[in-house]
Amino acid sequence: MTMPTIFHLLIAFFLIVSIALSEDSVITVGPKGCDFYRIEAALDSAAPGDTIEVHSGEYYVNLNITTPLLTLQGKDTGEGRPVLRAGSSTADIENRGIGVTEMTVKTGGTAIAIREFGCKVDGFDITDVIRPVPYGSGEHNDLIGDAAIRVYSDGNTISNNNFYGNELTGIGLWNCSNNKIINNTIKDIPFGYAIELYNSNQTTIDGNQILHNDWGIEMQRSDANIVENNEIRDSINDAIRAMKCNYSIISANIITGSGWESEYEGNGKGISLLGSVSVINNNLIEQNRNDGIHIESIFWDDLTADNSYDNFIHKNRIRHNGKDGISLIRSWDNQLWDNNVTSNHGSGIALTLSNNNTLEKSNIRECLRGIFLYQSNYTKIANSTITDEAKAGIVLDQYSTGNSLHFNLISNCTEGINISAGSSGNAISANNLSMNAQPAWDYSGNSWDRDGRGNFYGQRDCDDRNGDGICDLPYLIAGGSSLDRFPLANWARVEG
Repeated sequence: MTMPTIFHLLIAFFLIVSIALSEDSVITVGPKGCDFYRIEAALDSAAPGDTIEVHSGEYYVNLNITTPLLTLQGKDTGEGRPVLRAGSSTADIENRGIGVTEMTVKTGGTAIAIREFGCKVDGFDITDVIRPVPYGSGEHNDLIGDAAIRVYSDGNTISNNNFYGNELTGIGLWNCSNNKIINNTIKDIPFGYAIELYNSNQTTIDGNQILHNDWGIEMQRSDANIVENNEIRDSINDAIRAMKCNYSIISANIITGSGWESEYEGNGKGISLLGSVSVINNNLIEQNRNDGIHIESIFWDDLTADNSYDNFIHKNRIRHNGKDGISLIRSWDNQLWDNNVTSNHGSGIALTLSNNNTLEKSNIRECLRGIFLYQSNYTKIANSTITDEAKAGIVLDQYSTGNSLHFNLISNCTEGINISAGSSGNAISANNLSMNAQPAWDYSGNSWDRDGRGNFYGQRDCDDRNGDGICDLPYLIAGGSSLDRFPLANWARVEG
């Protein structure tokens, strides 16, 4: 008798897998005419790959999914979507004294805990997630606590569910990866998060409606996540907050109305990155109480703990926010390109203690200041249009040095460019400052021309007798002794 070869073993393996896949079954749950009337019983009988189809009705649940590749599918059989209420589906008998008993039902806690990989939960209304009674009977074993759906495993999908009437977090992910949260509606959570990730990577959060929750989306120590196409409205605190998260993409979201009910003035940011690196692209961020986008490094005892740097902020529409449109604090090497920043109560873009950043092709109008640098160095501000600012188009304040300002159009501001408080060693050239009440103001010594070209001030006494495009006389910058040696007789933007 010969030993089986590897070839024969592979054939046997694929035959077994084929048979197993062909035997995937649909198990029905409902009040009548189904395999089971309780979801727990269906879970106990299910095998990997099975679908549990839950029909219209109300179900009190604290479900544990411990079978991999399982689908829990809600089906409207004529009486609406099935409703899952967080709480035990069976009554406990509790003694209430001699000869007296009382039927009680555990309530609250987690509705569904997914503990195996490759599962799907789709098509349910999920409600009544409150702090469990009796207290301590729920999932109080980690930072997230109880949630409507808890995920402890990889490769799962949570889709097309409605979360309402819950006090605690809607969806919480803990130490897992490659999960998808798609097309859910999560609303009116007063204590907790619509979606919370902790140490959970490569999660896709796509197409969800997140409406009037305590917090919108919270990510901690979670990398390479995609948050896109979500509508996040009226969060009591921040809409999206990432702490110690890297390489995430936050794109094409609508974020509005955050923070107006918060008791903390510092809350209400549209997108907040703390010690994190991300791409923030093509979002609409408006009418939030605080900054539209806020990026900050985390410091402990004046030492850097986690850096926020090398973020790419691109083509966002940021308008009507209570403070700055974009705020960078102790953050560096960020790229801000082609953002449209309008009618924010603070600055359009504000940099504080932030170095080596690039601001290109910004379109900023109707803010307090267009771009404001405070103790921020080696920033490039170029090819931007800054109009209708209440104060100045660009402000360099408090020893901001080594910055370059080139090819910007600044108009209809009280001041075009203001440089003050010891800010020196900055290079300013090829800007159009002609249509401001005061084109430029410089209290310090800075360079106002480069390579034989200065800035365009629109001065009436500019003579250009040789037609080289340079005024024959230098232009004295108001506020000090700085001089533009080669003021422009006319201006056209040549990007560079």
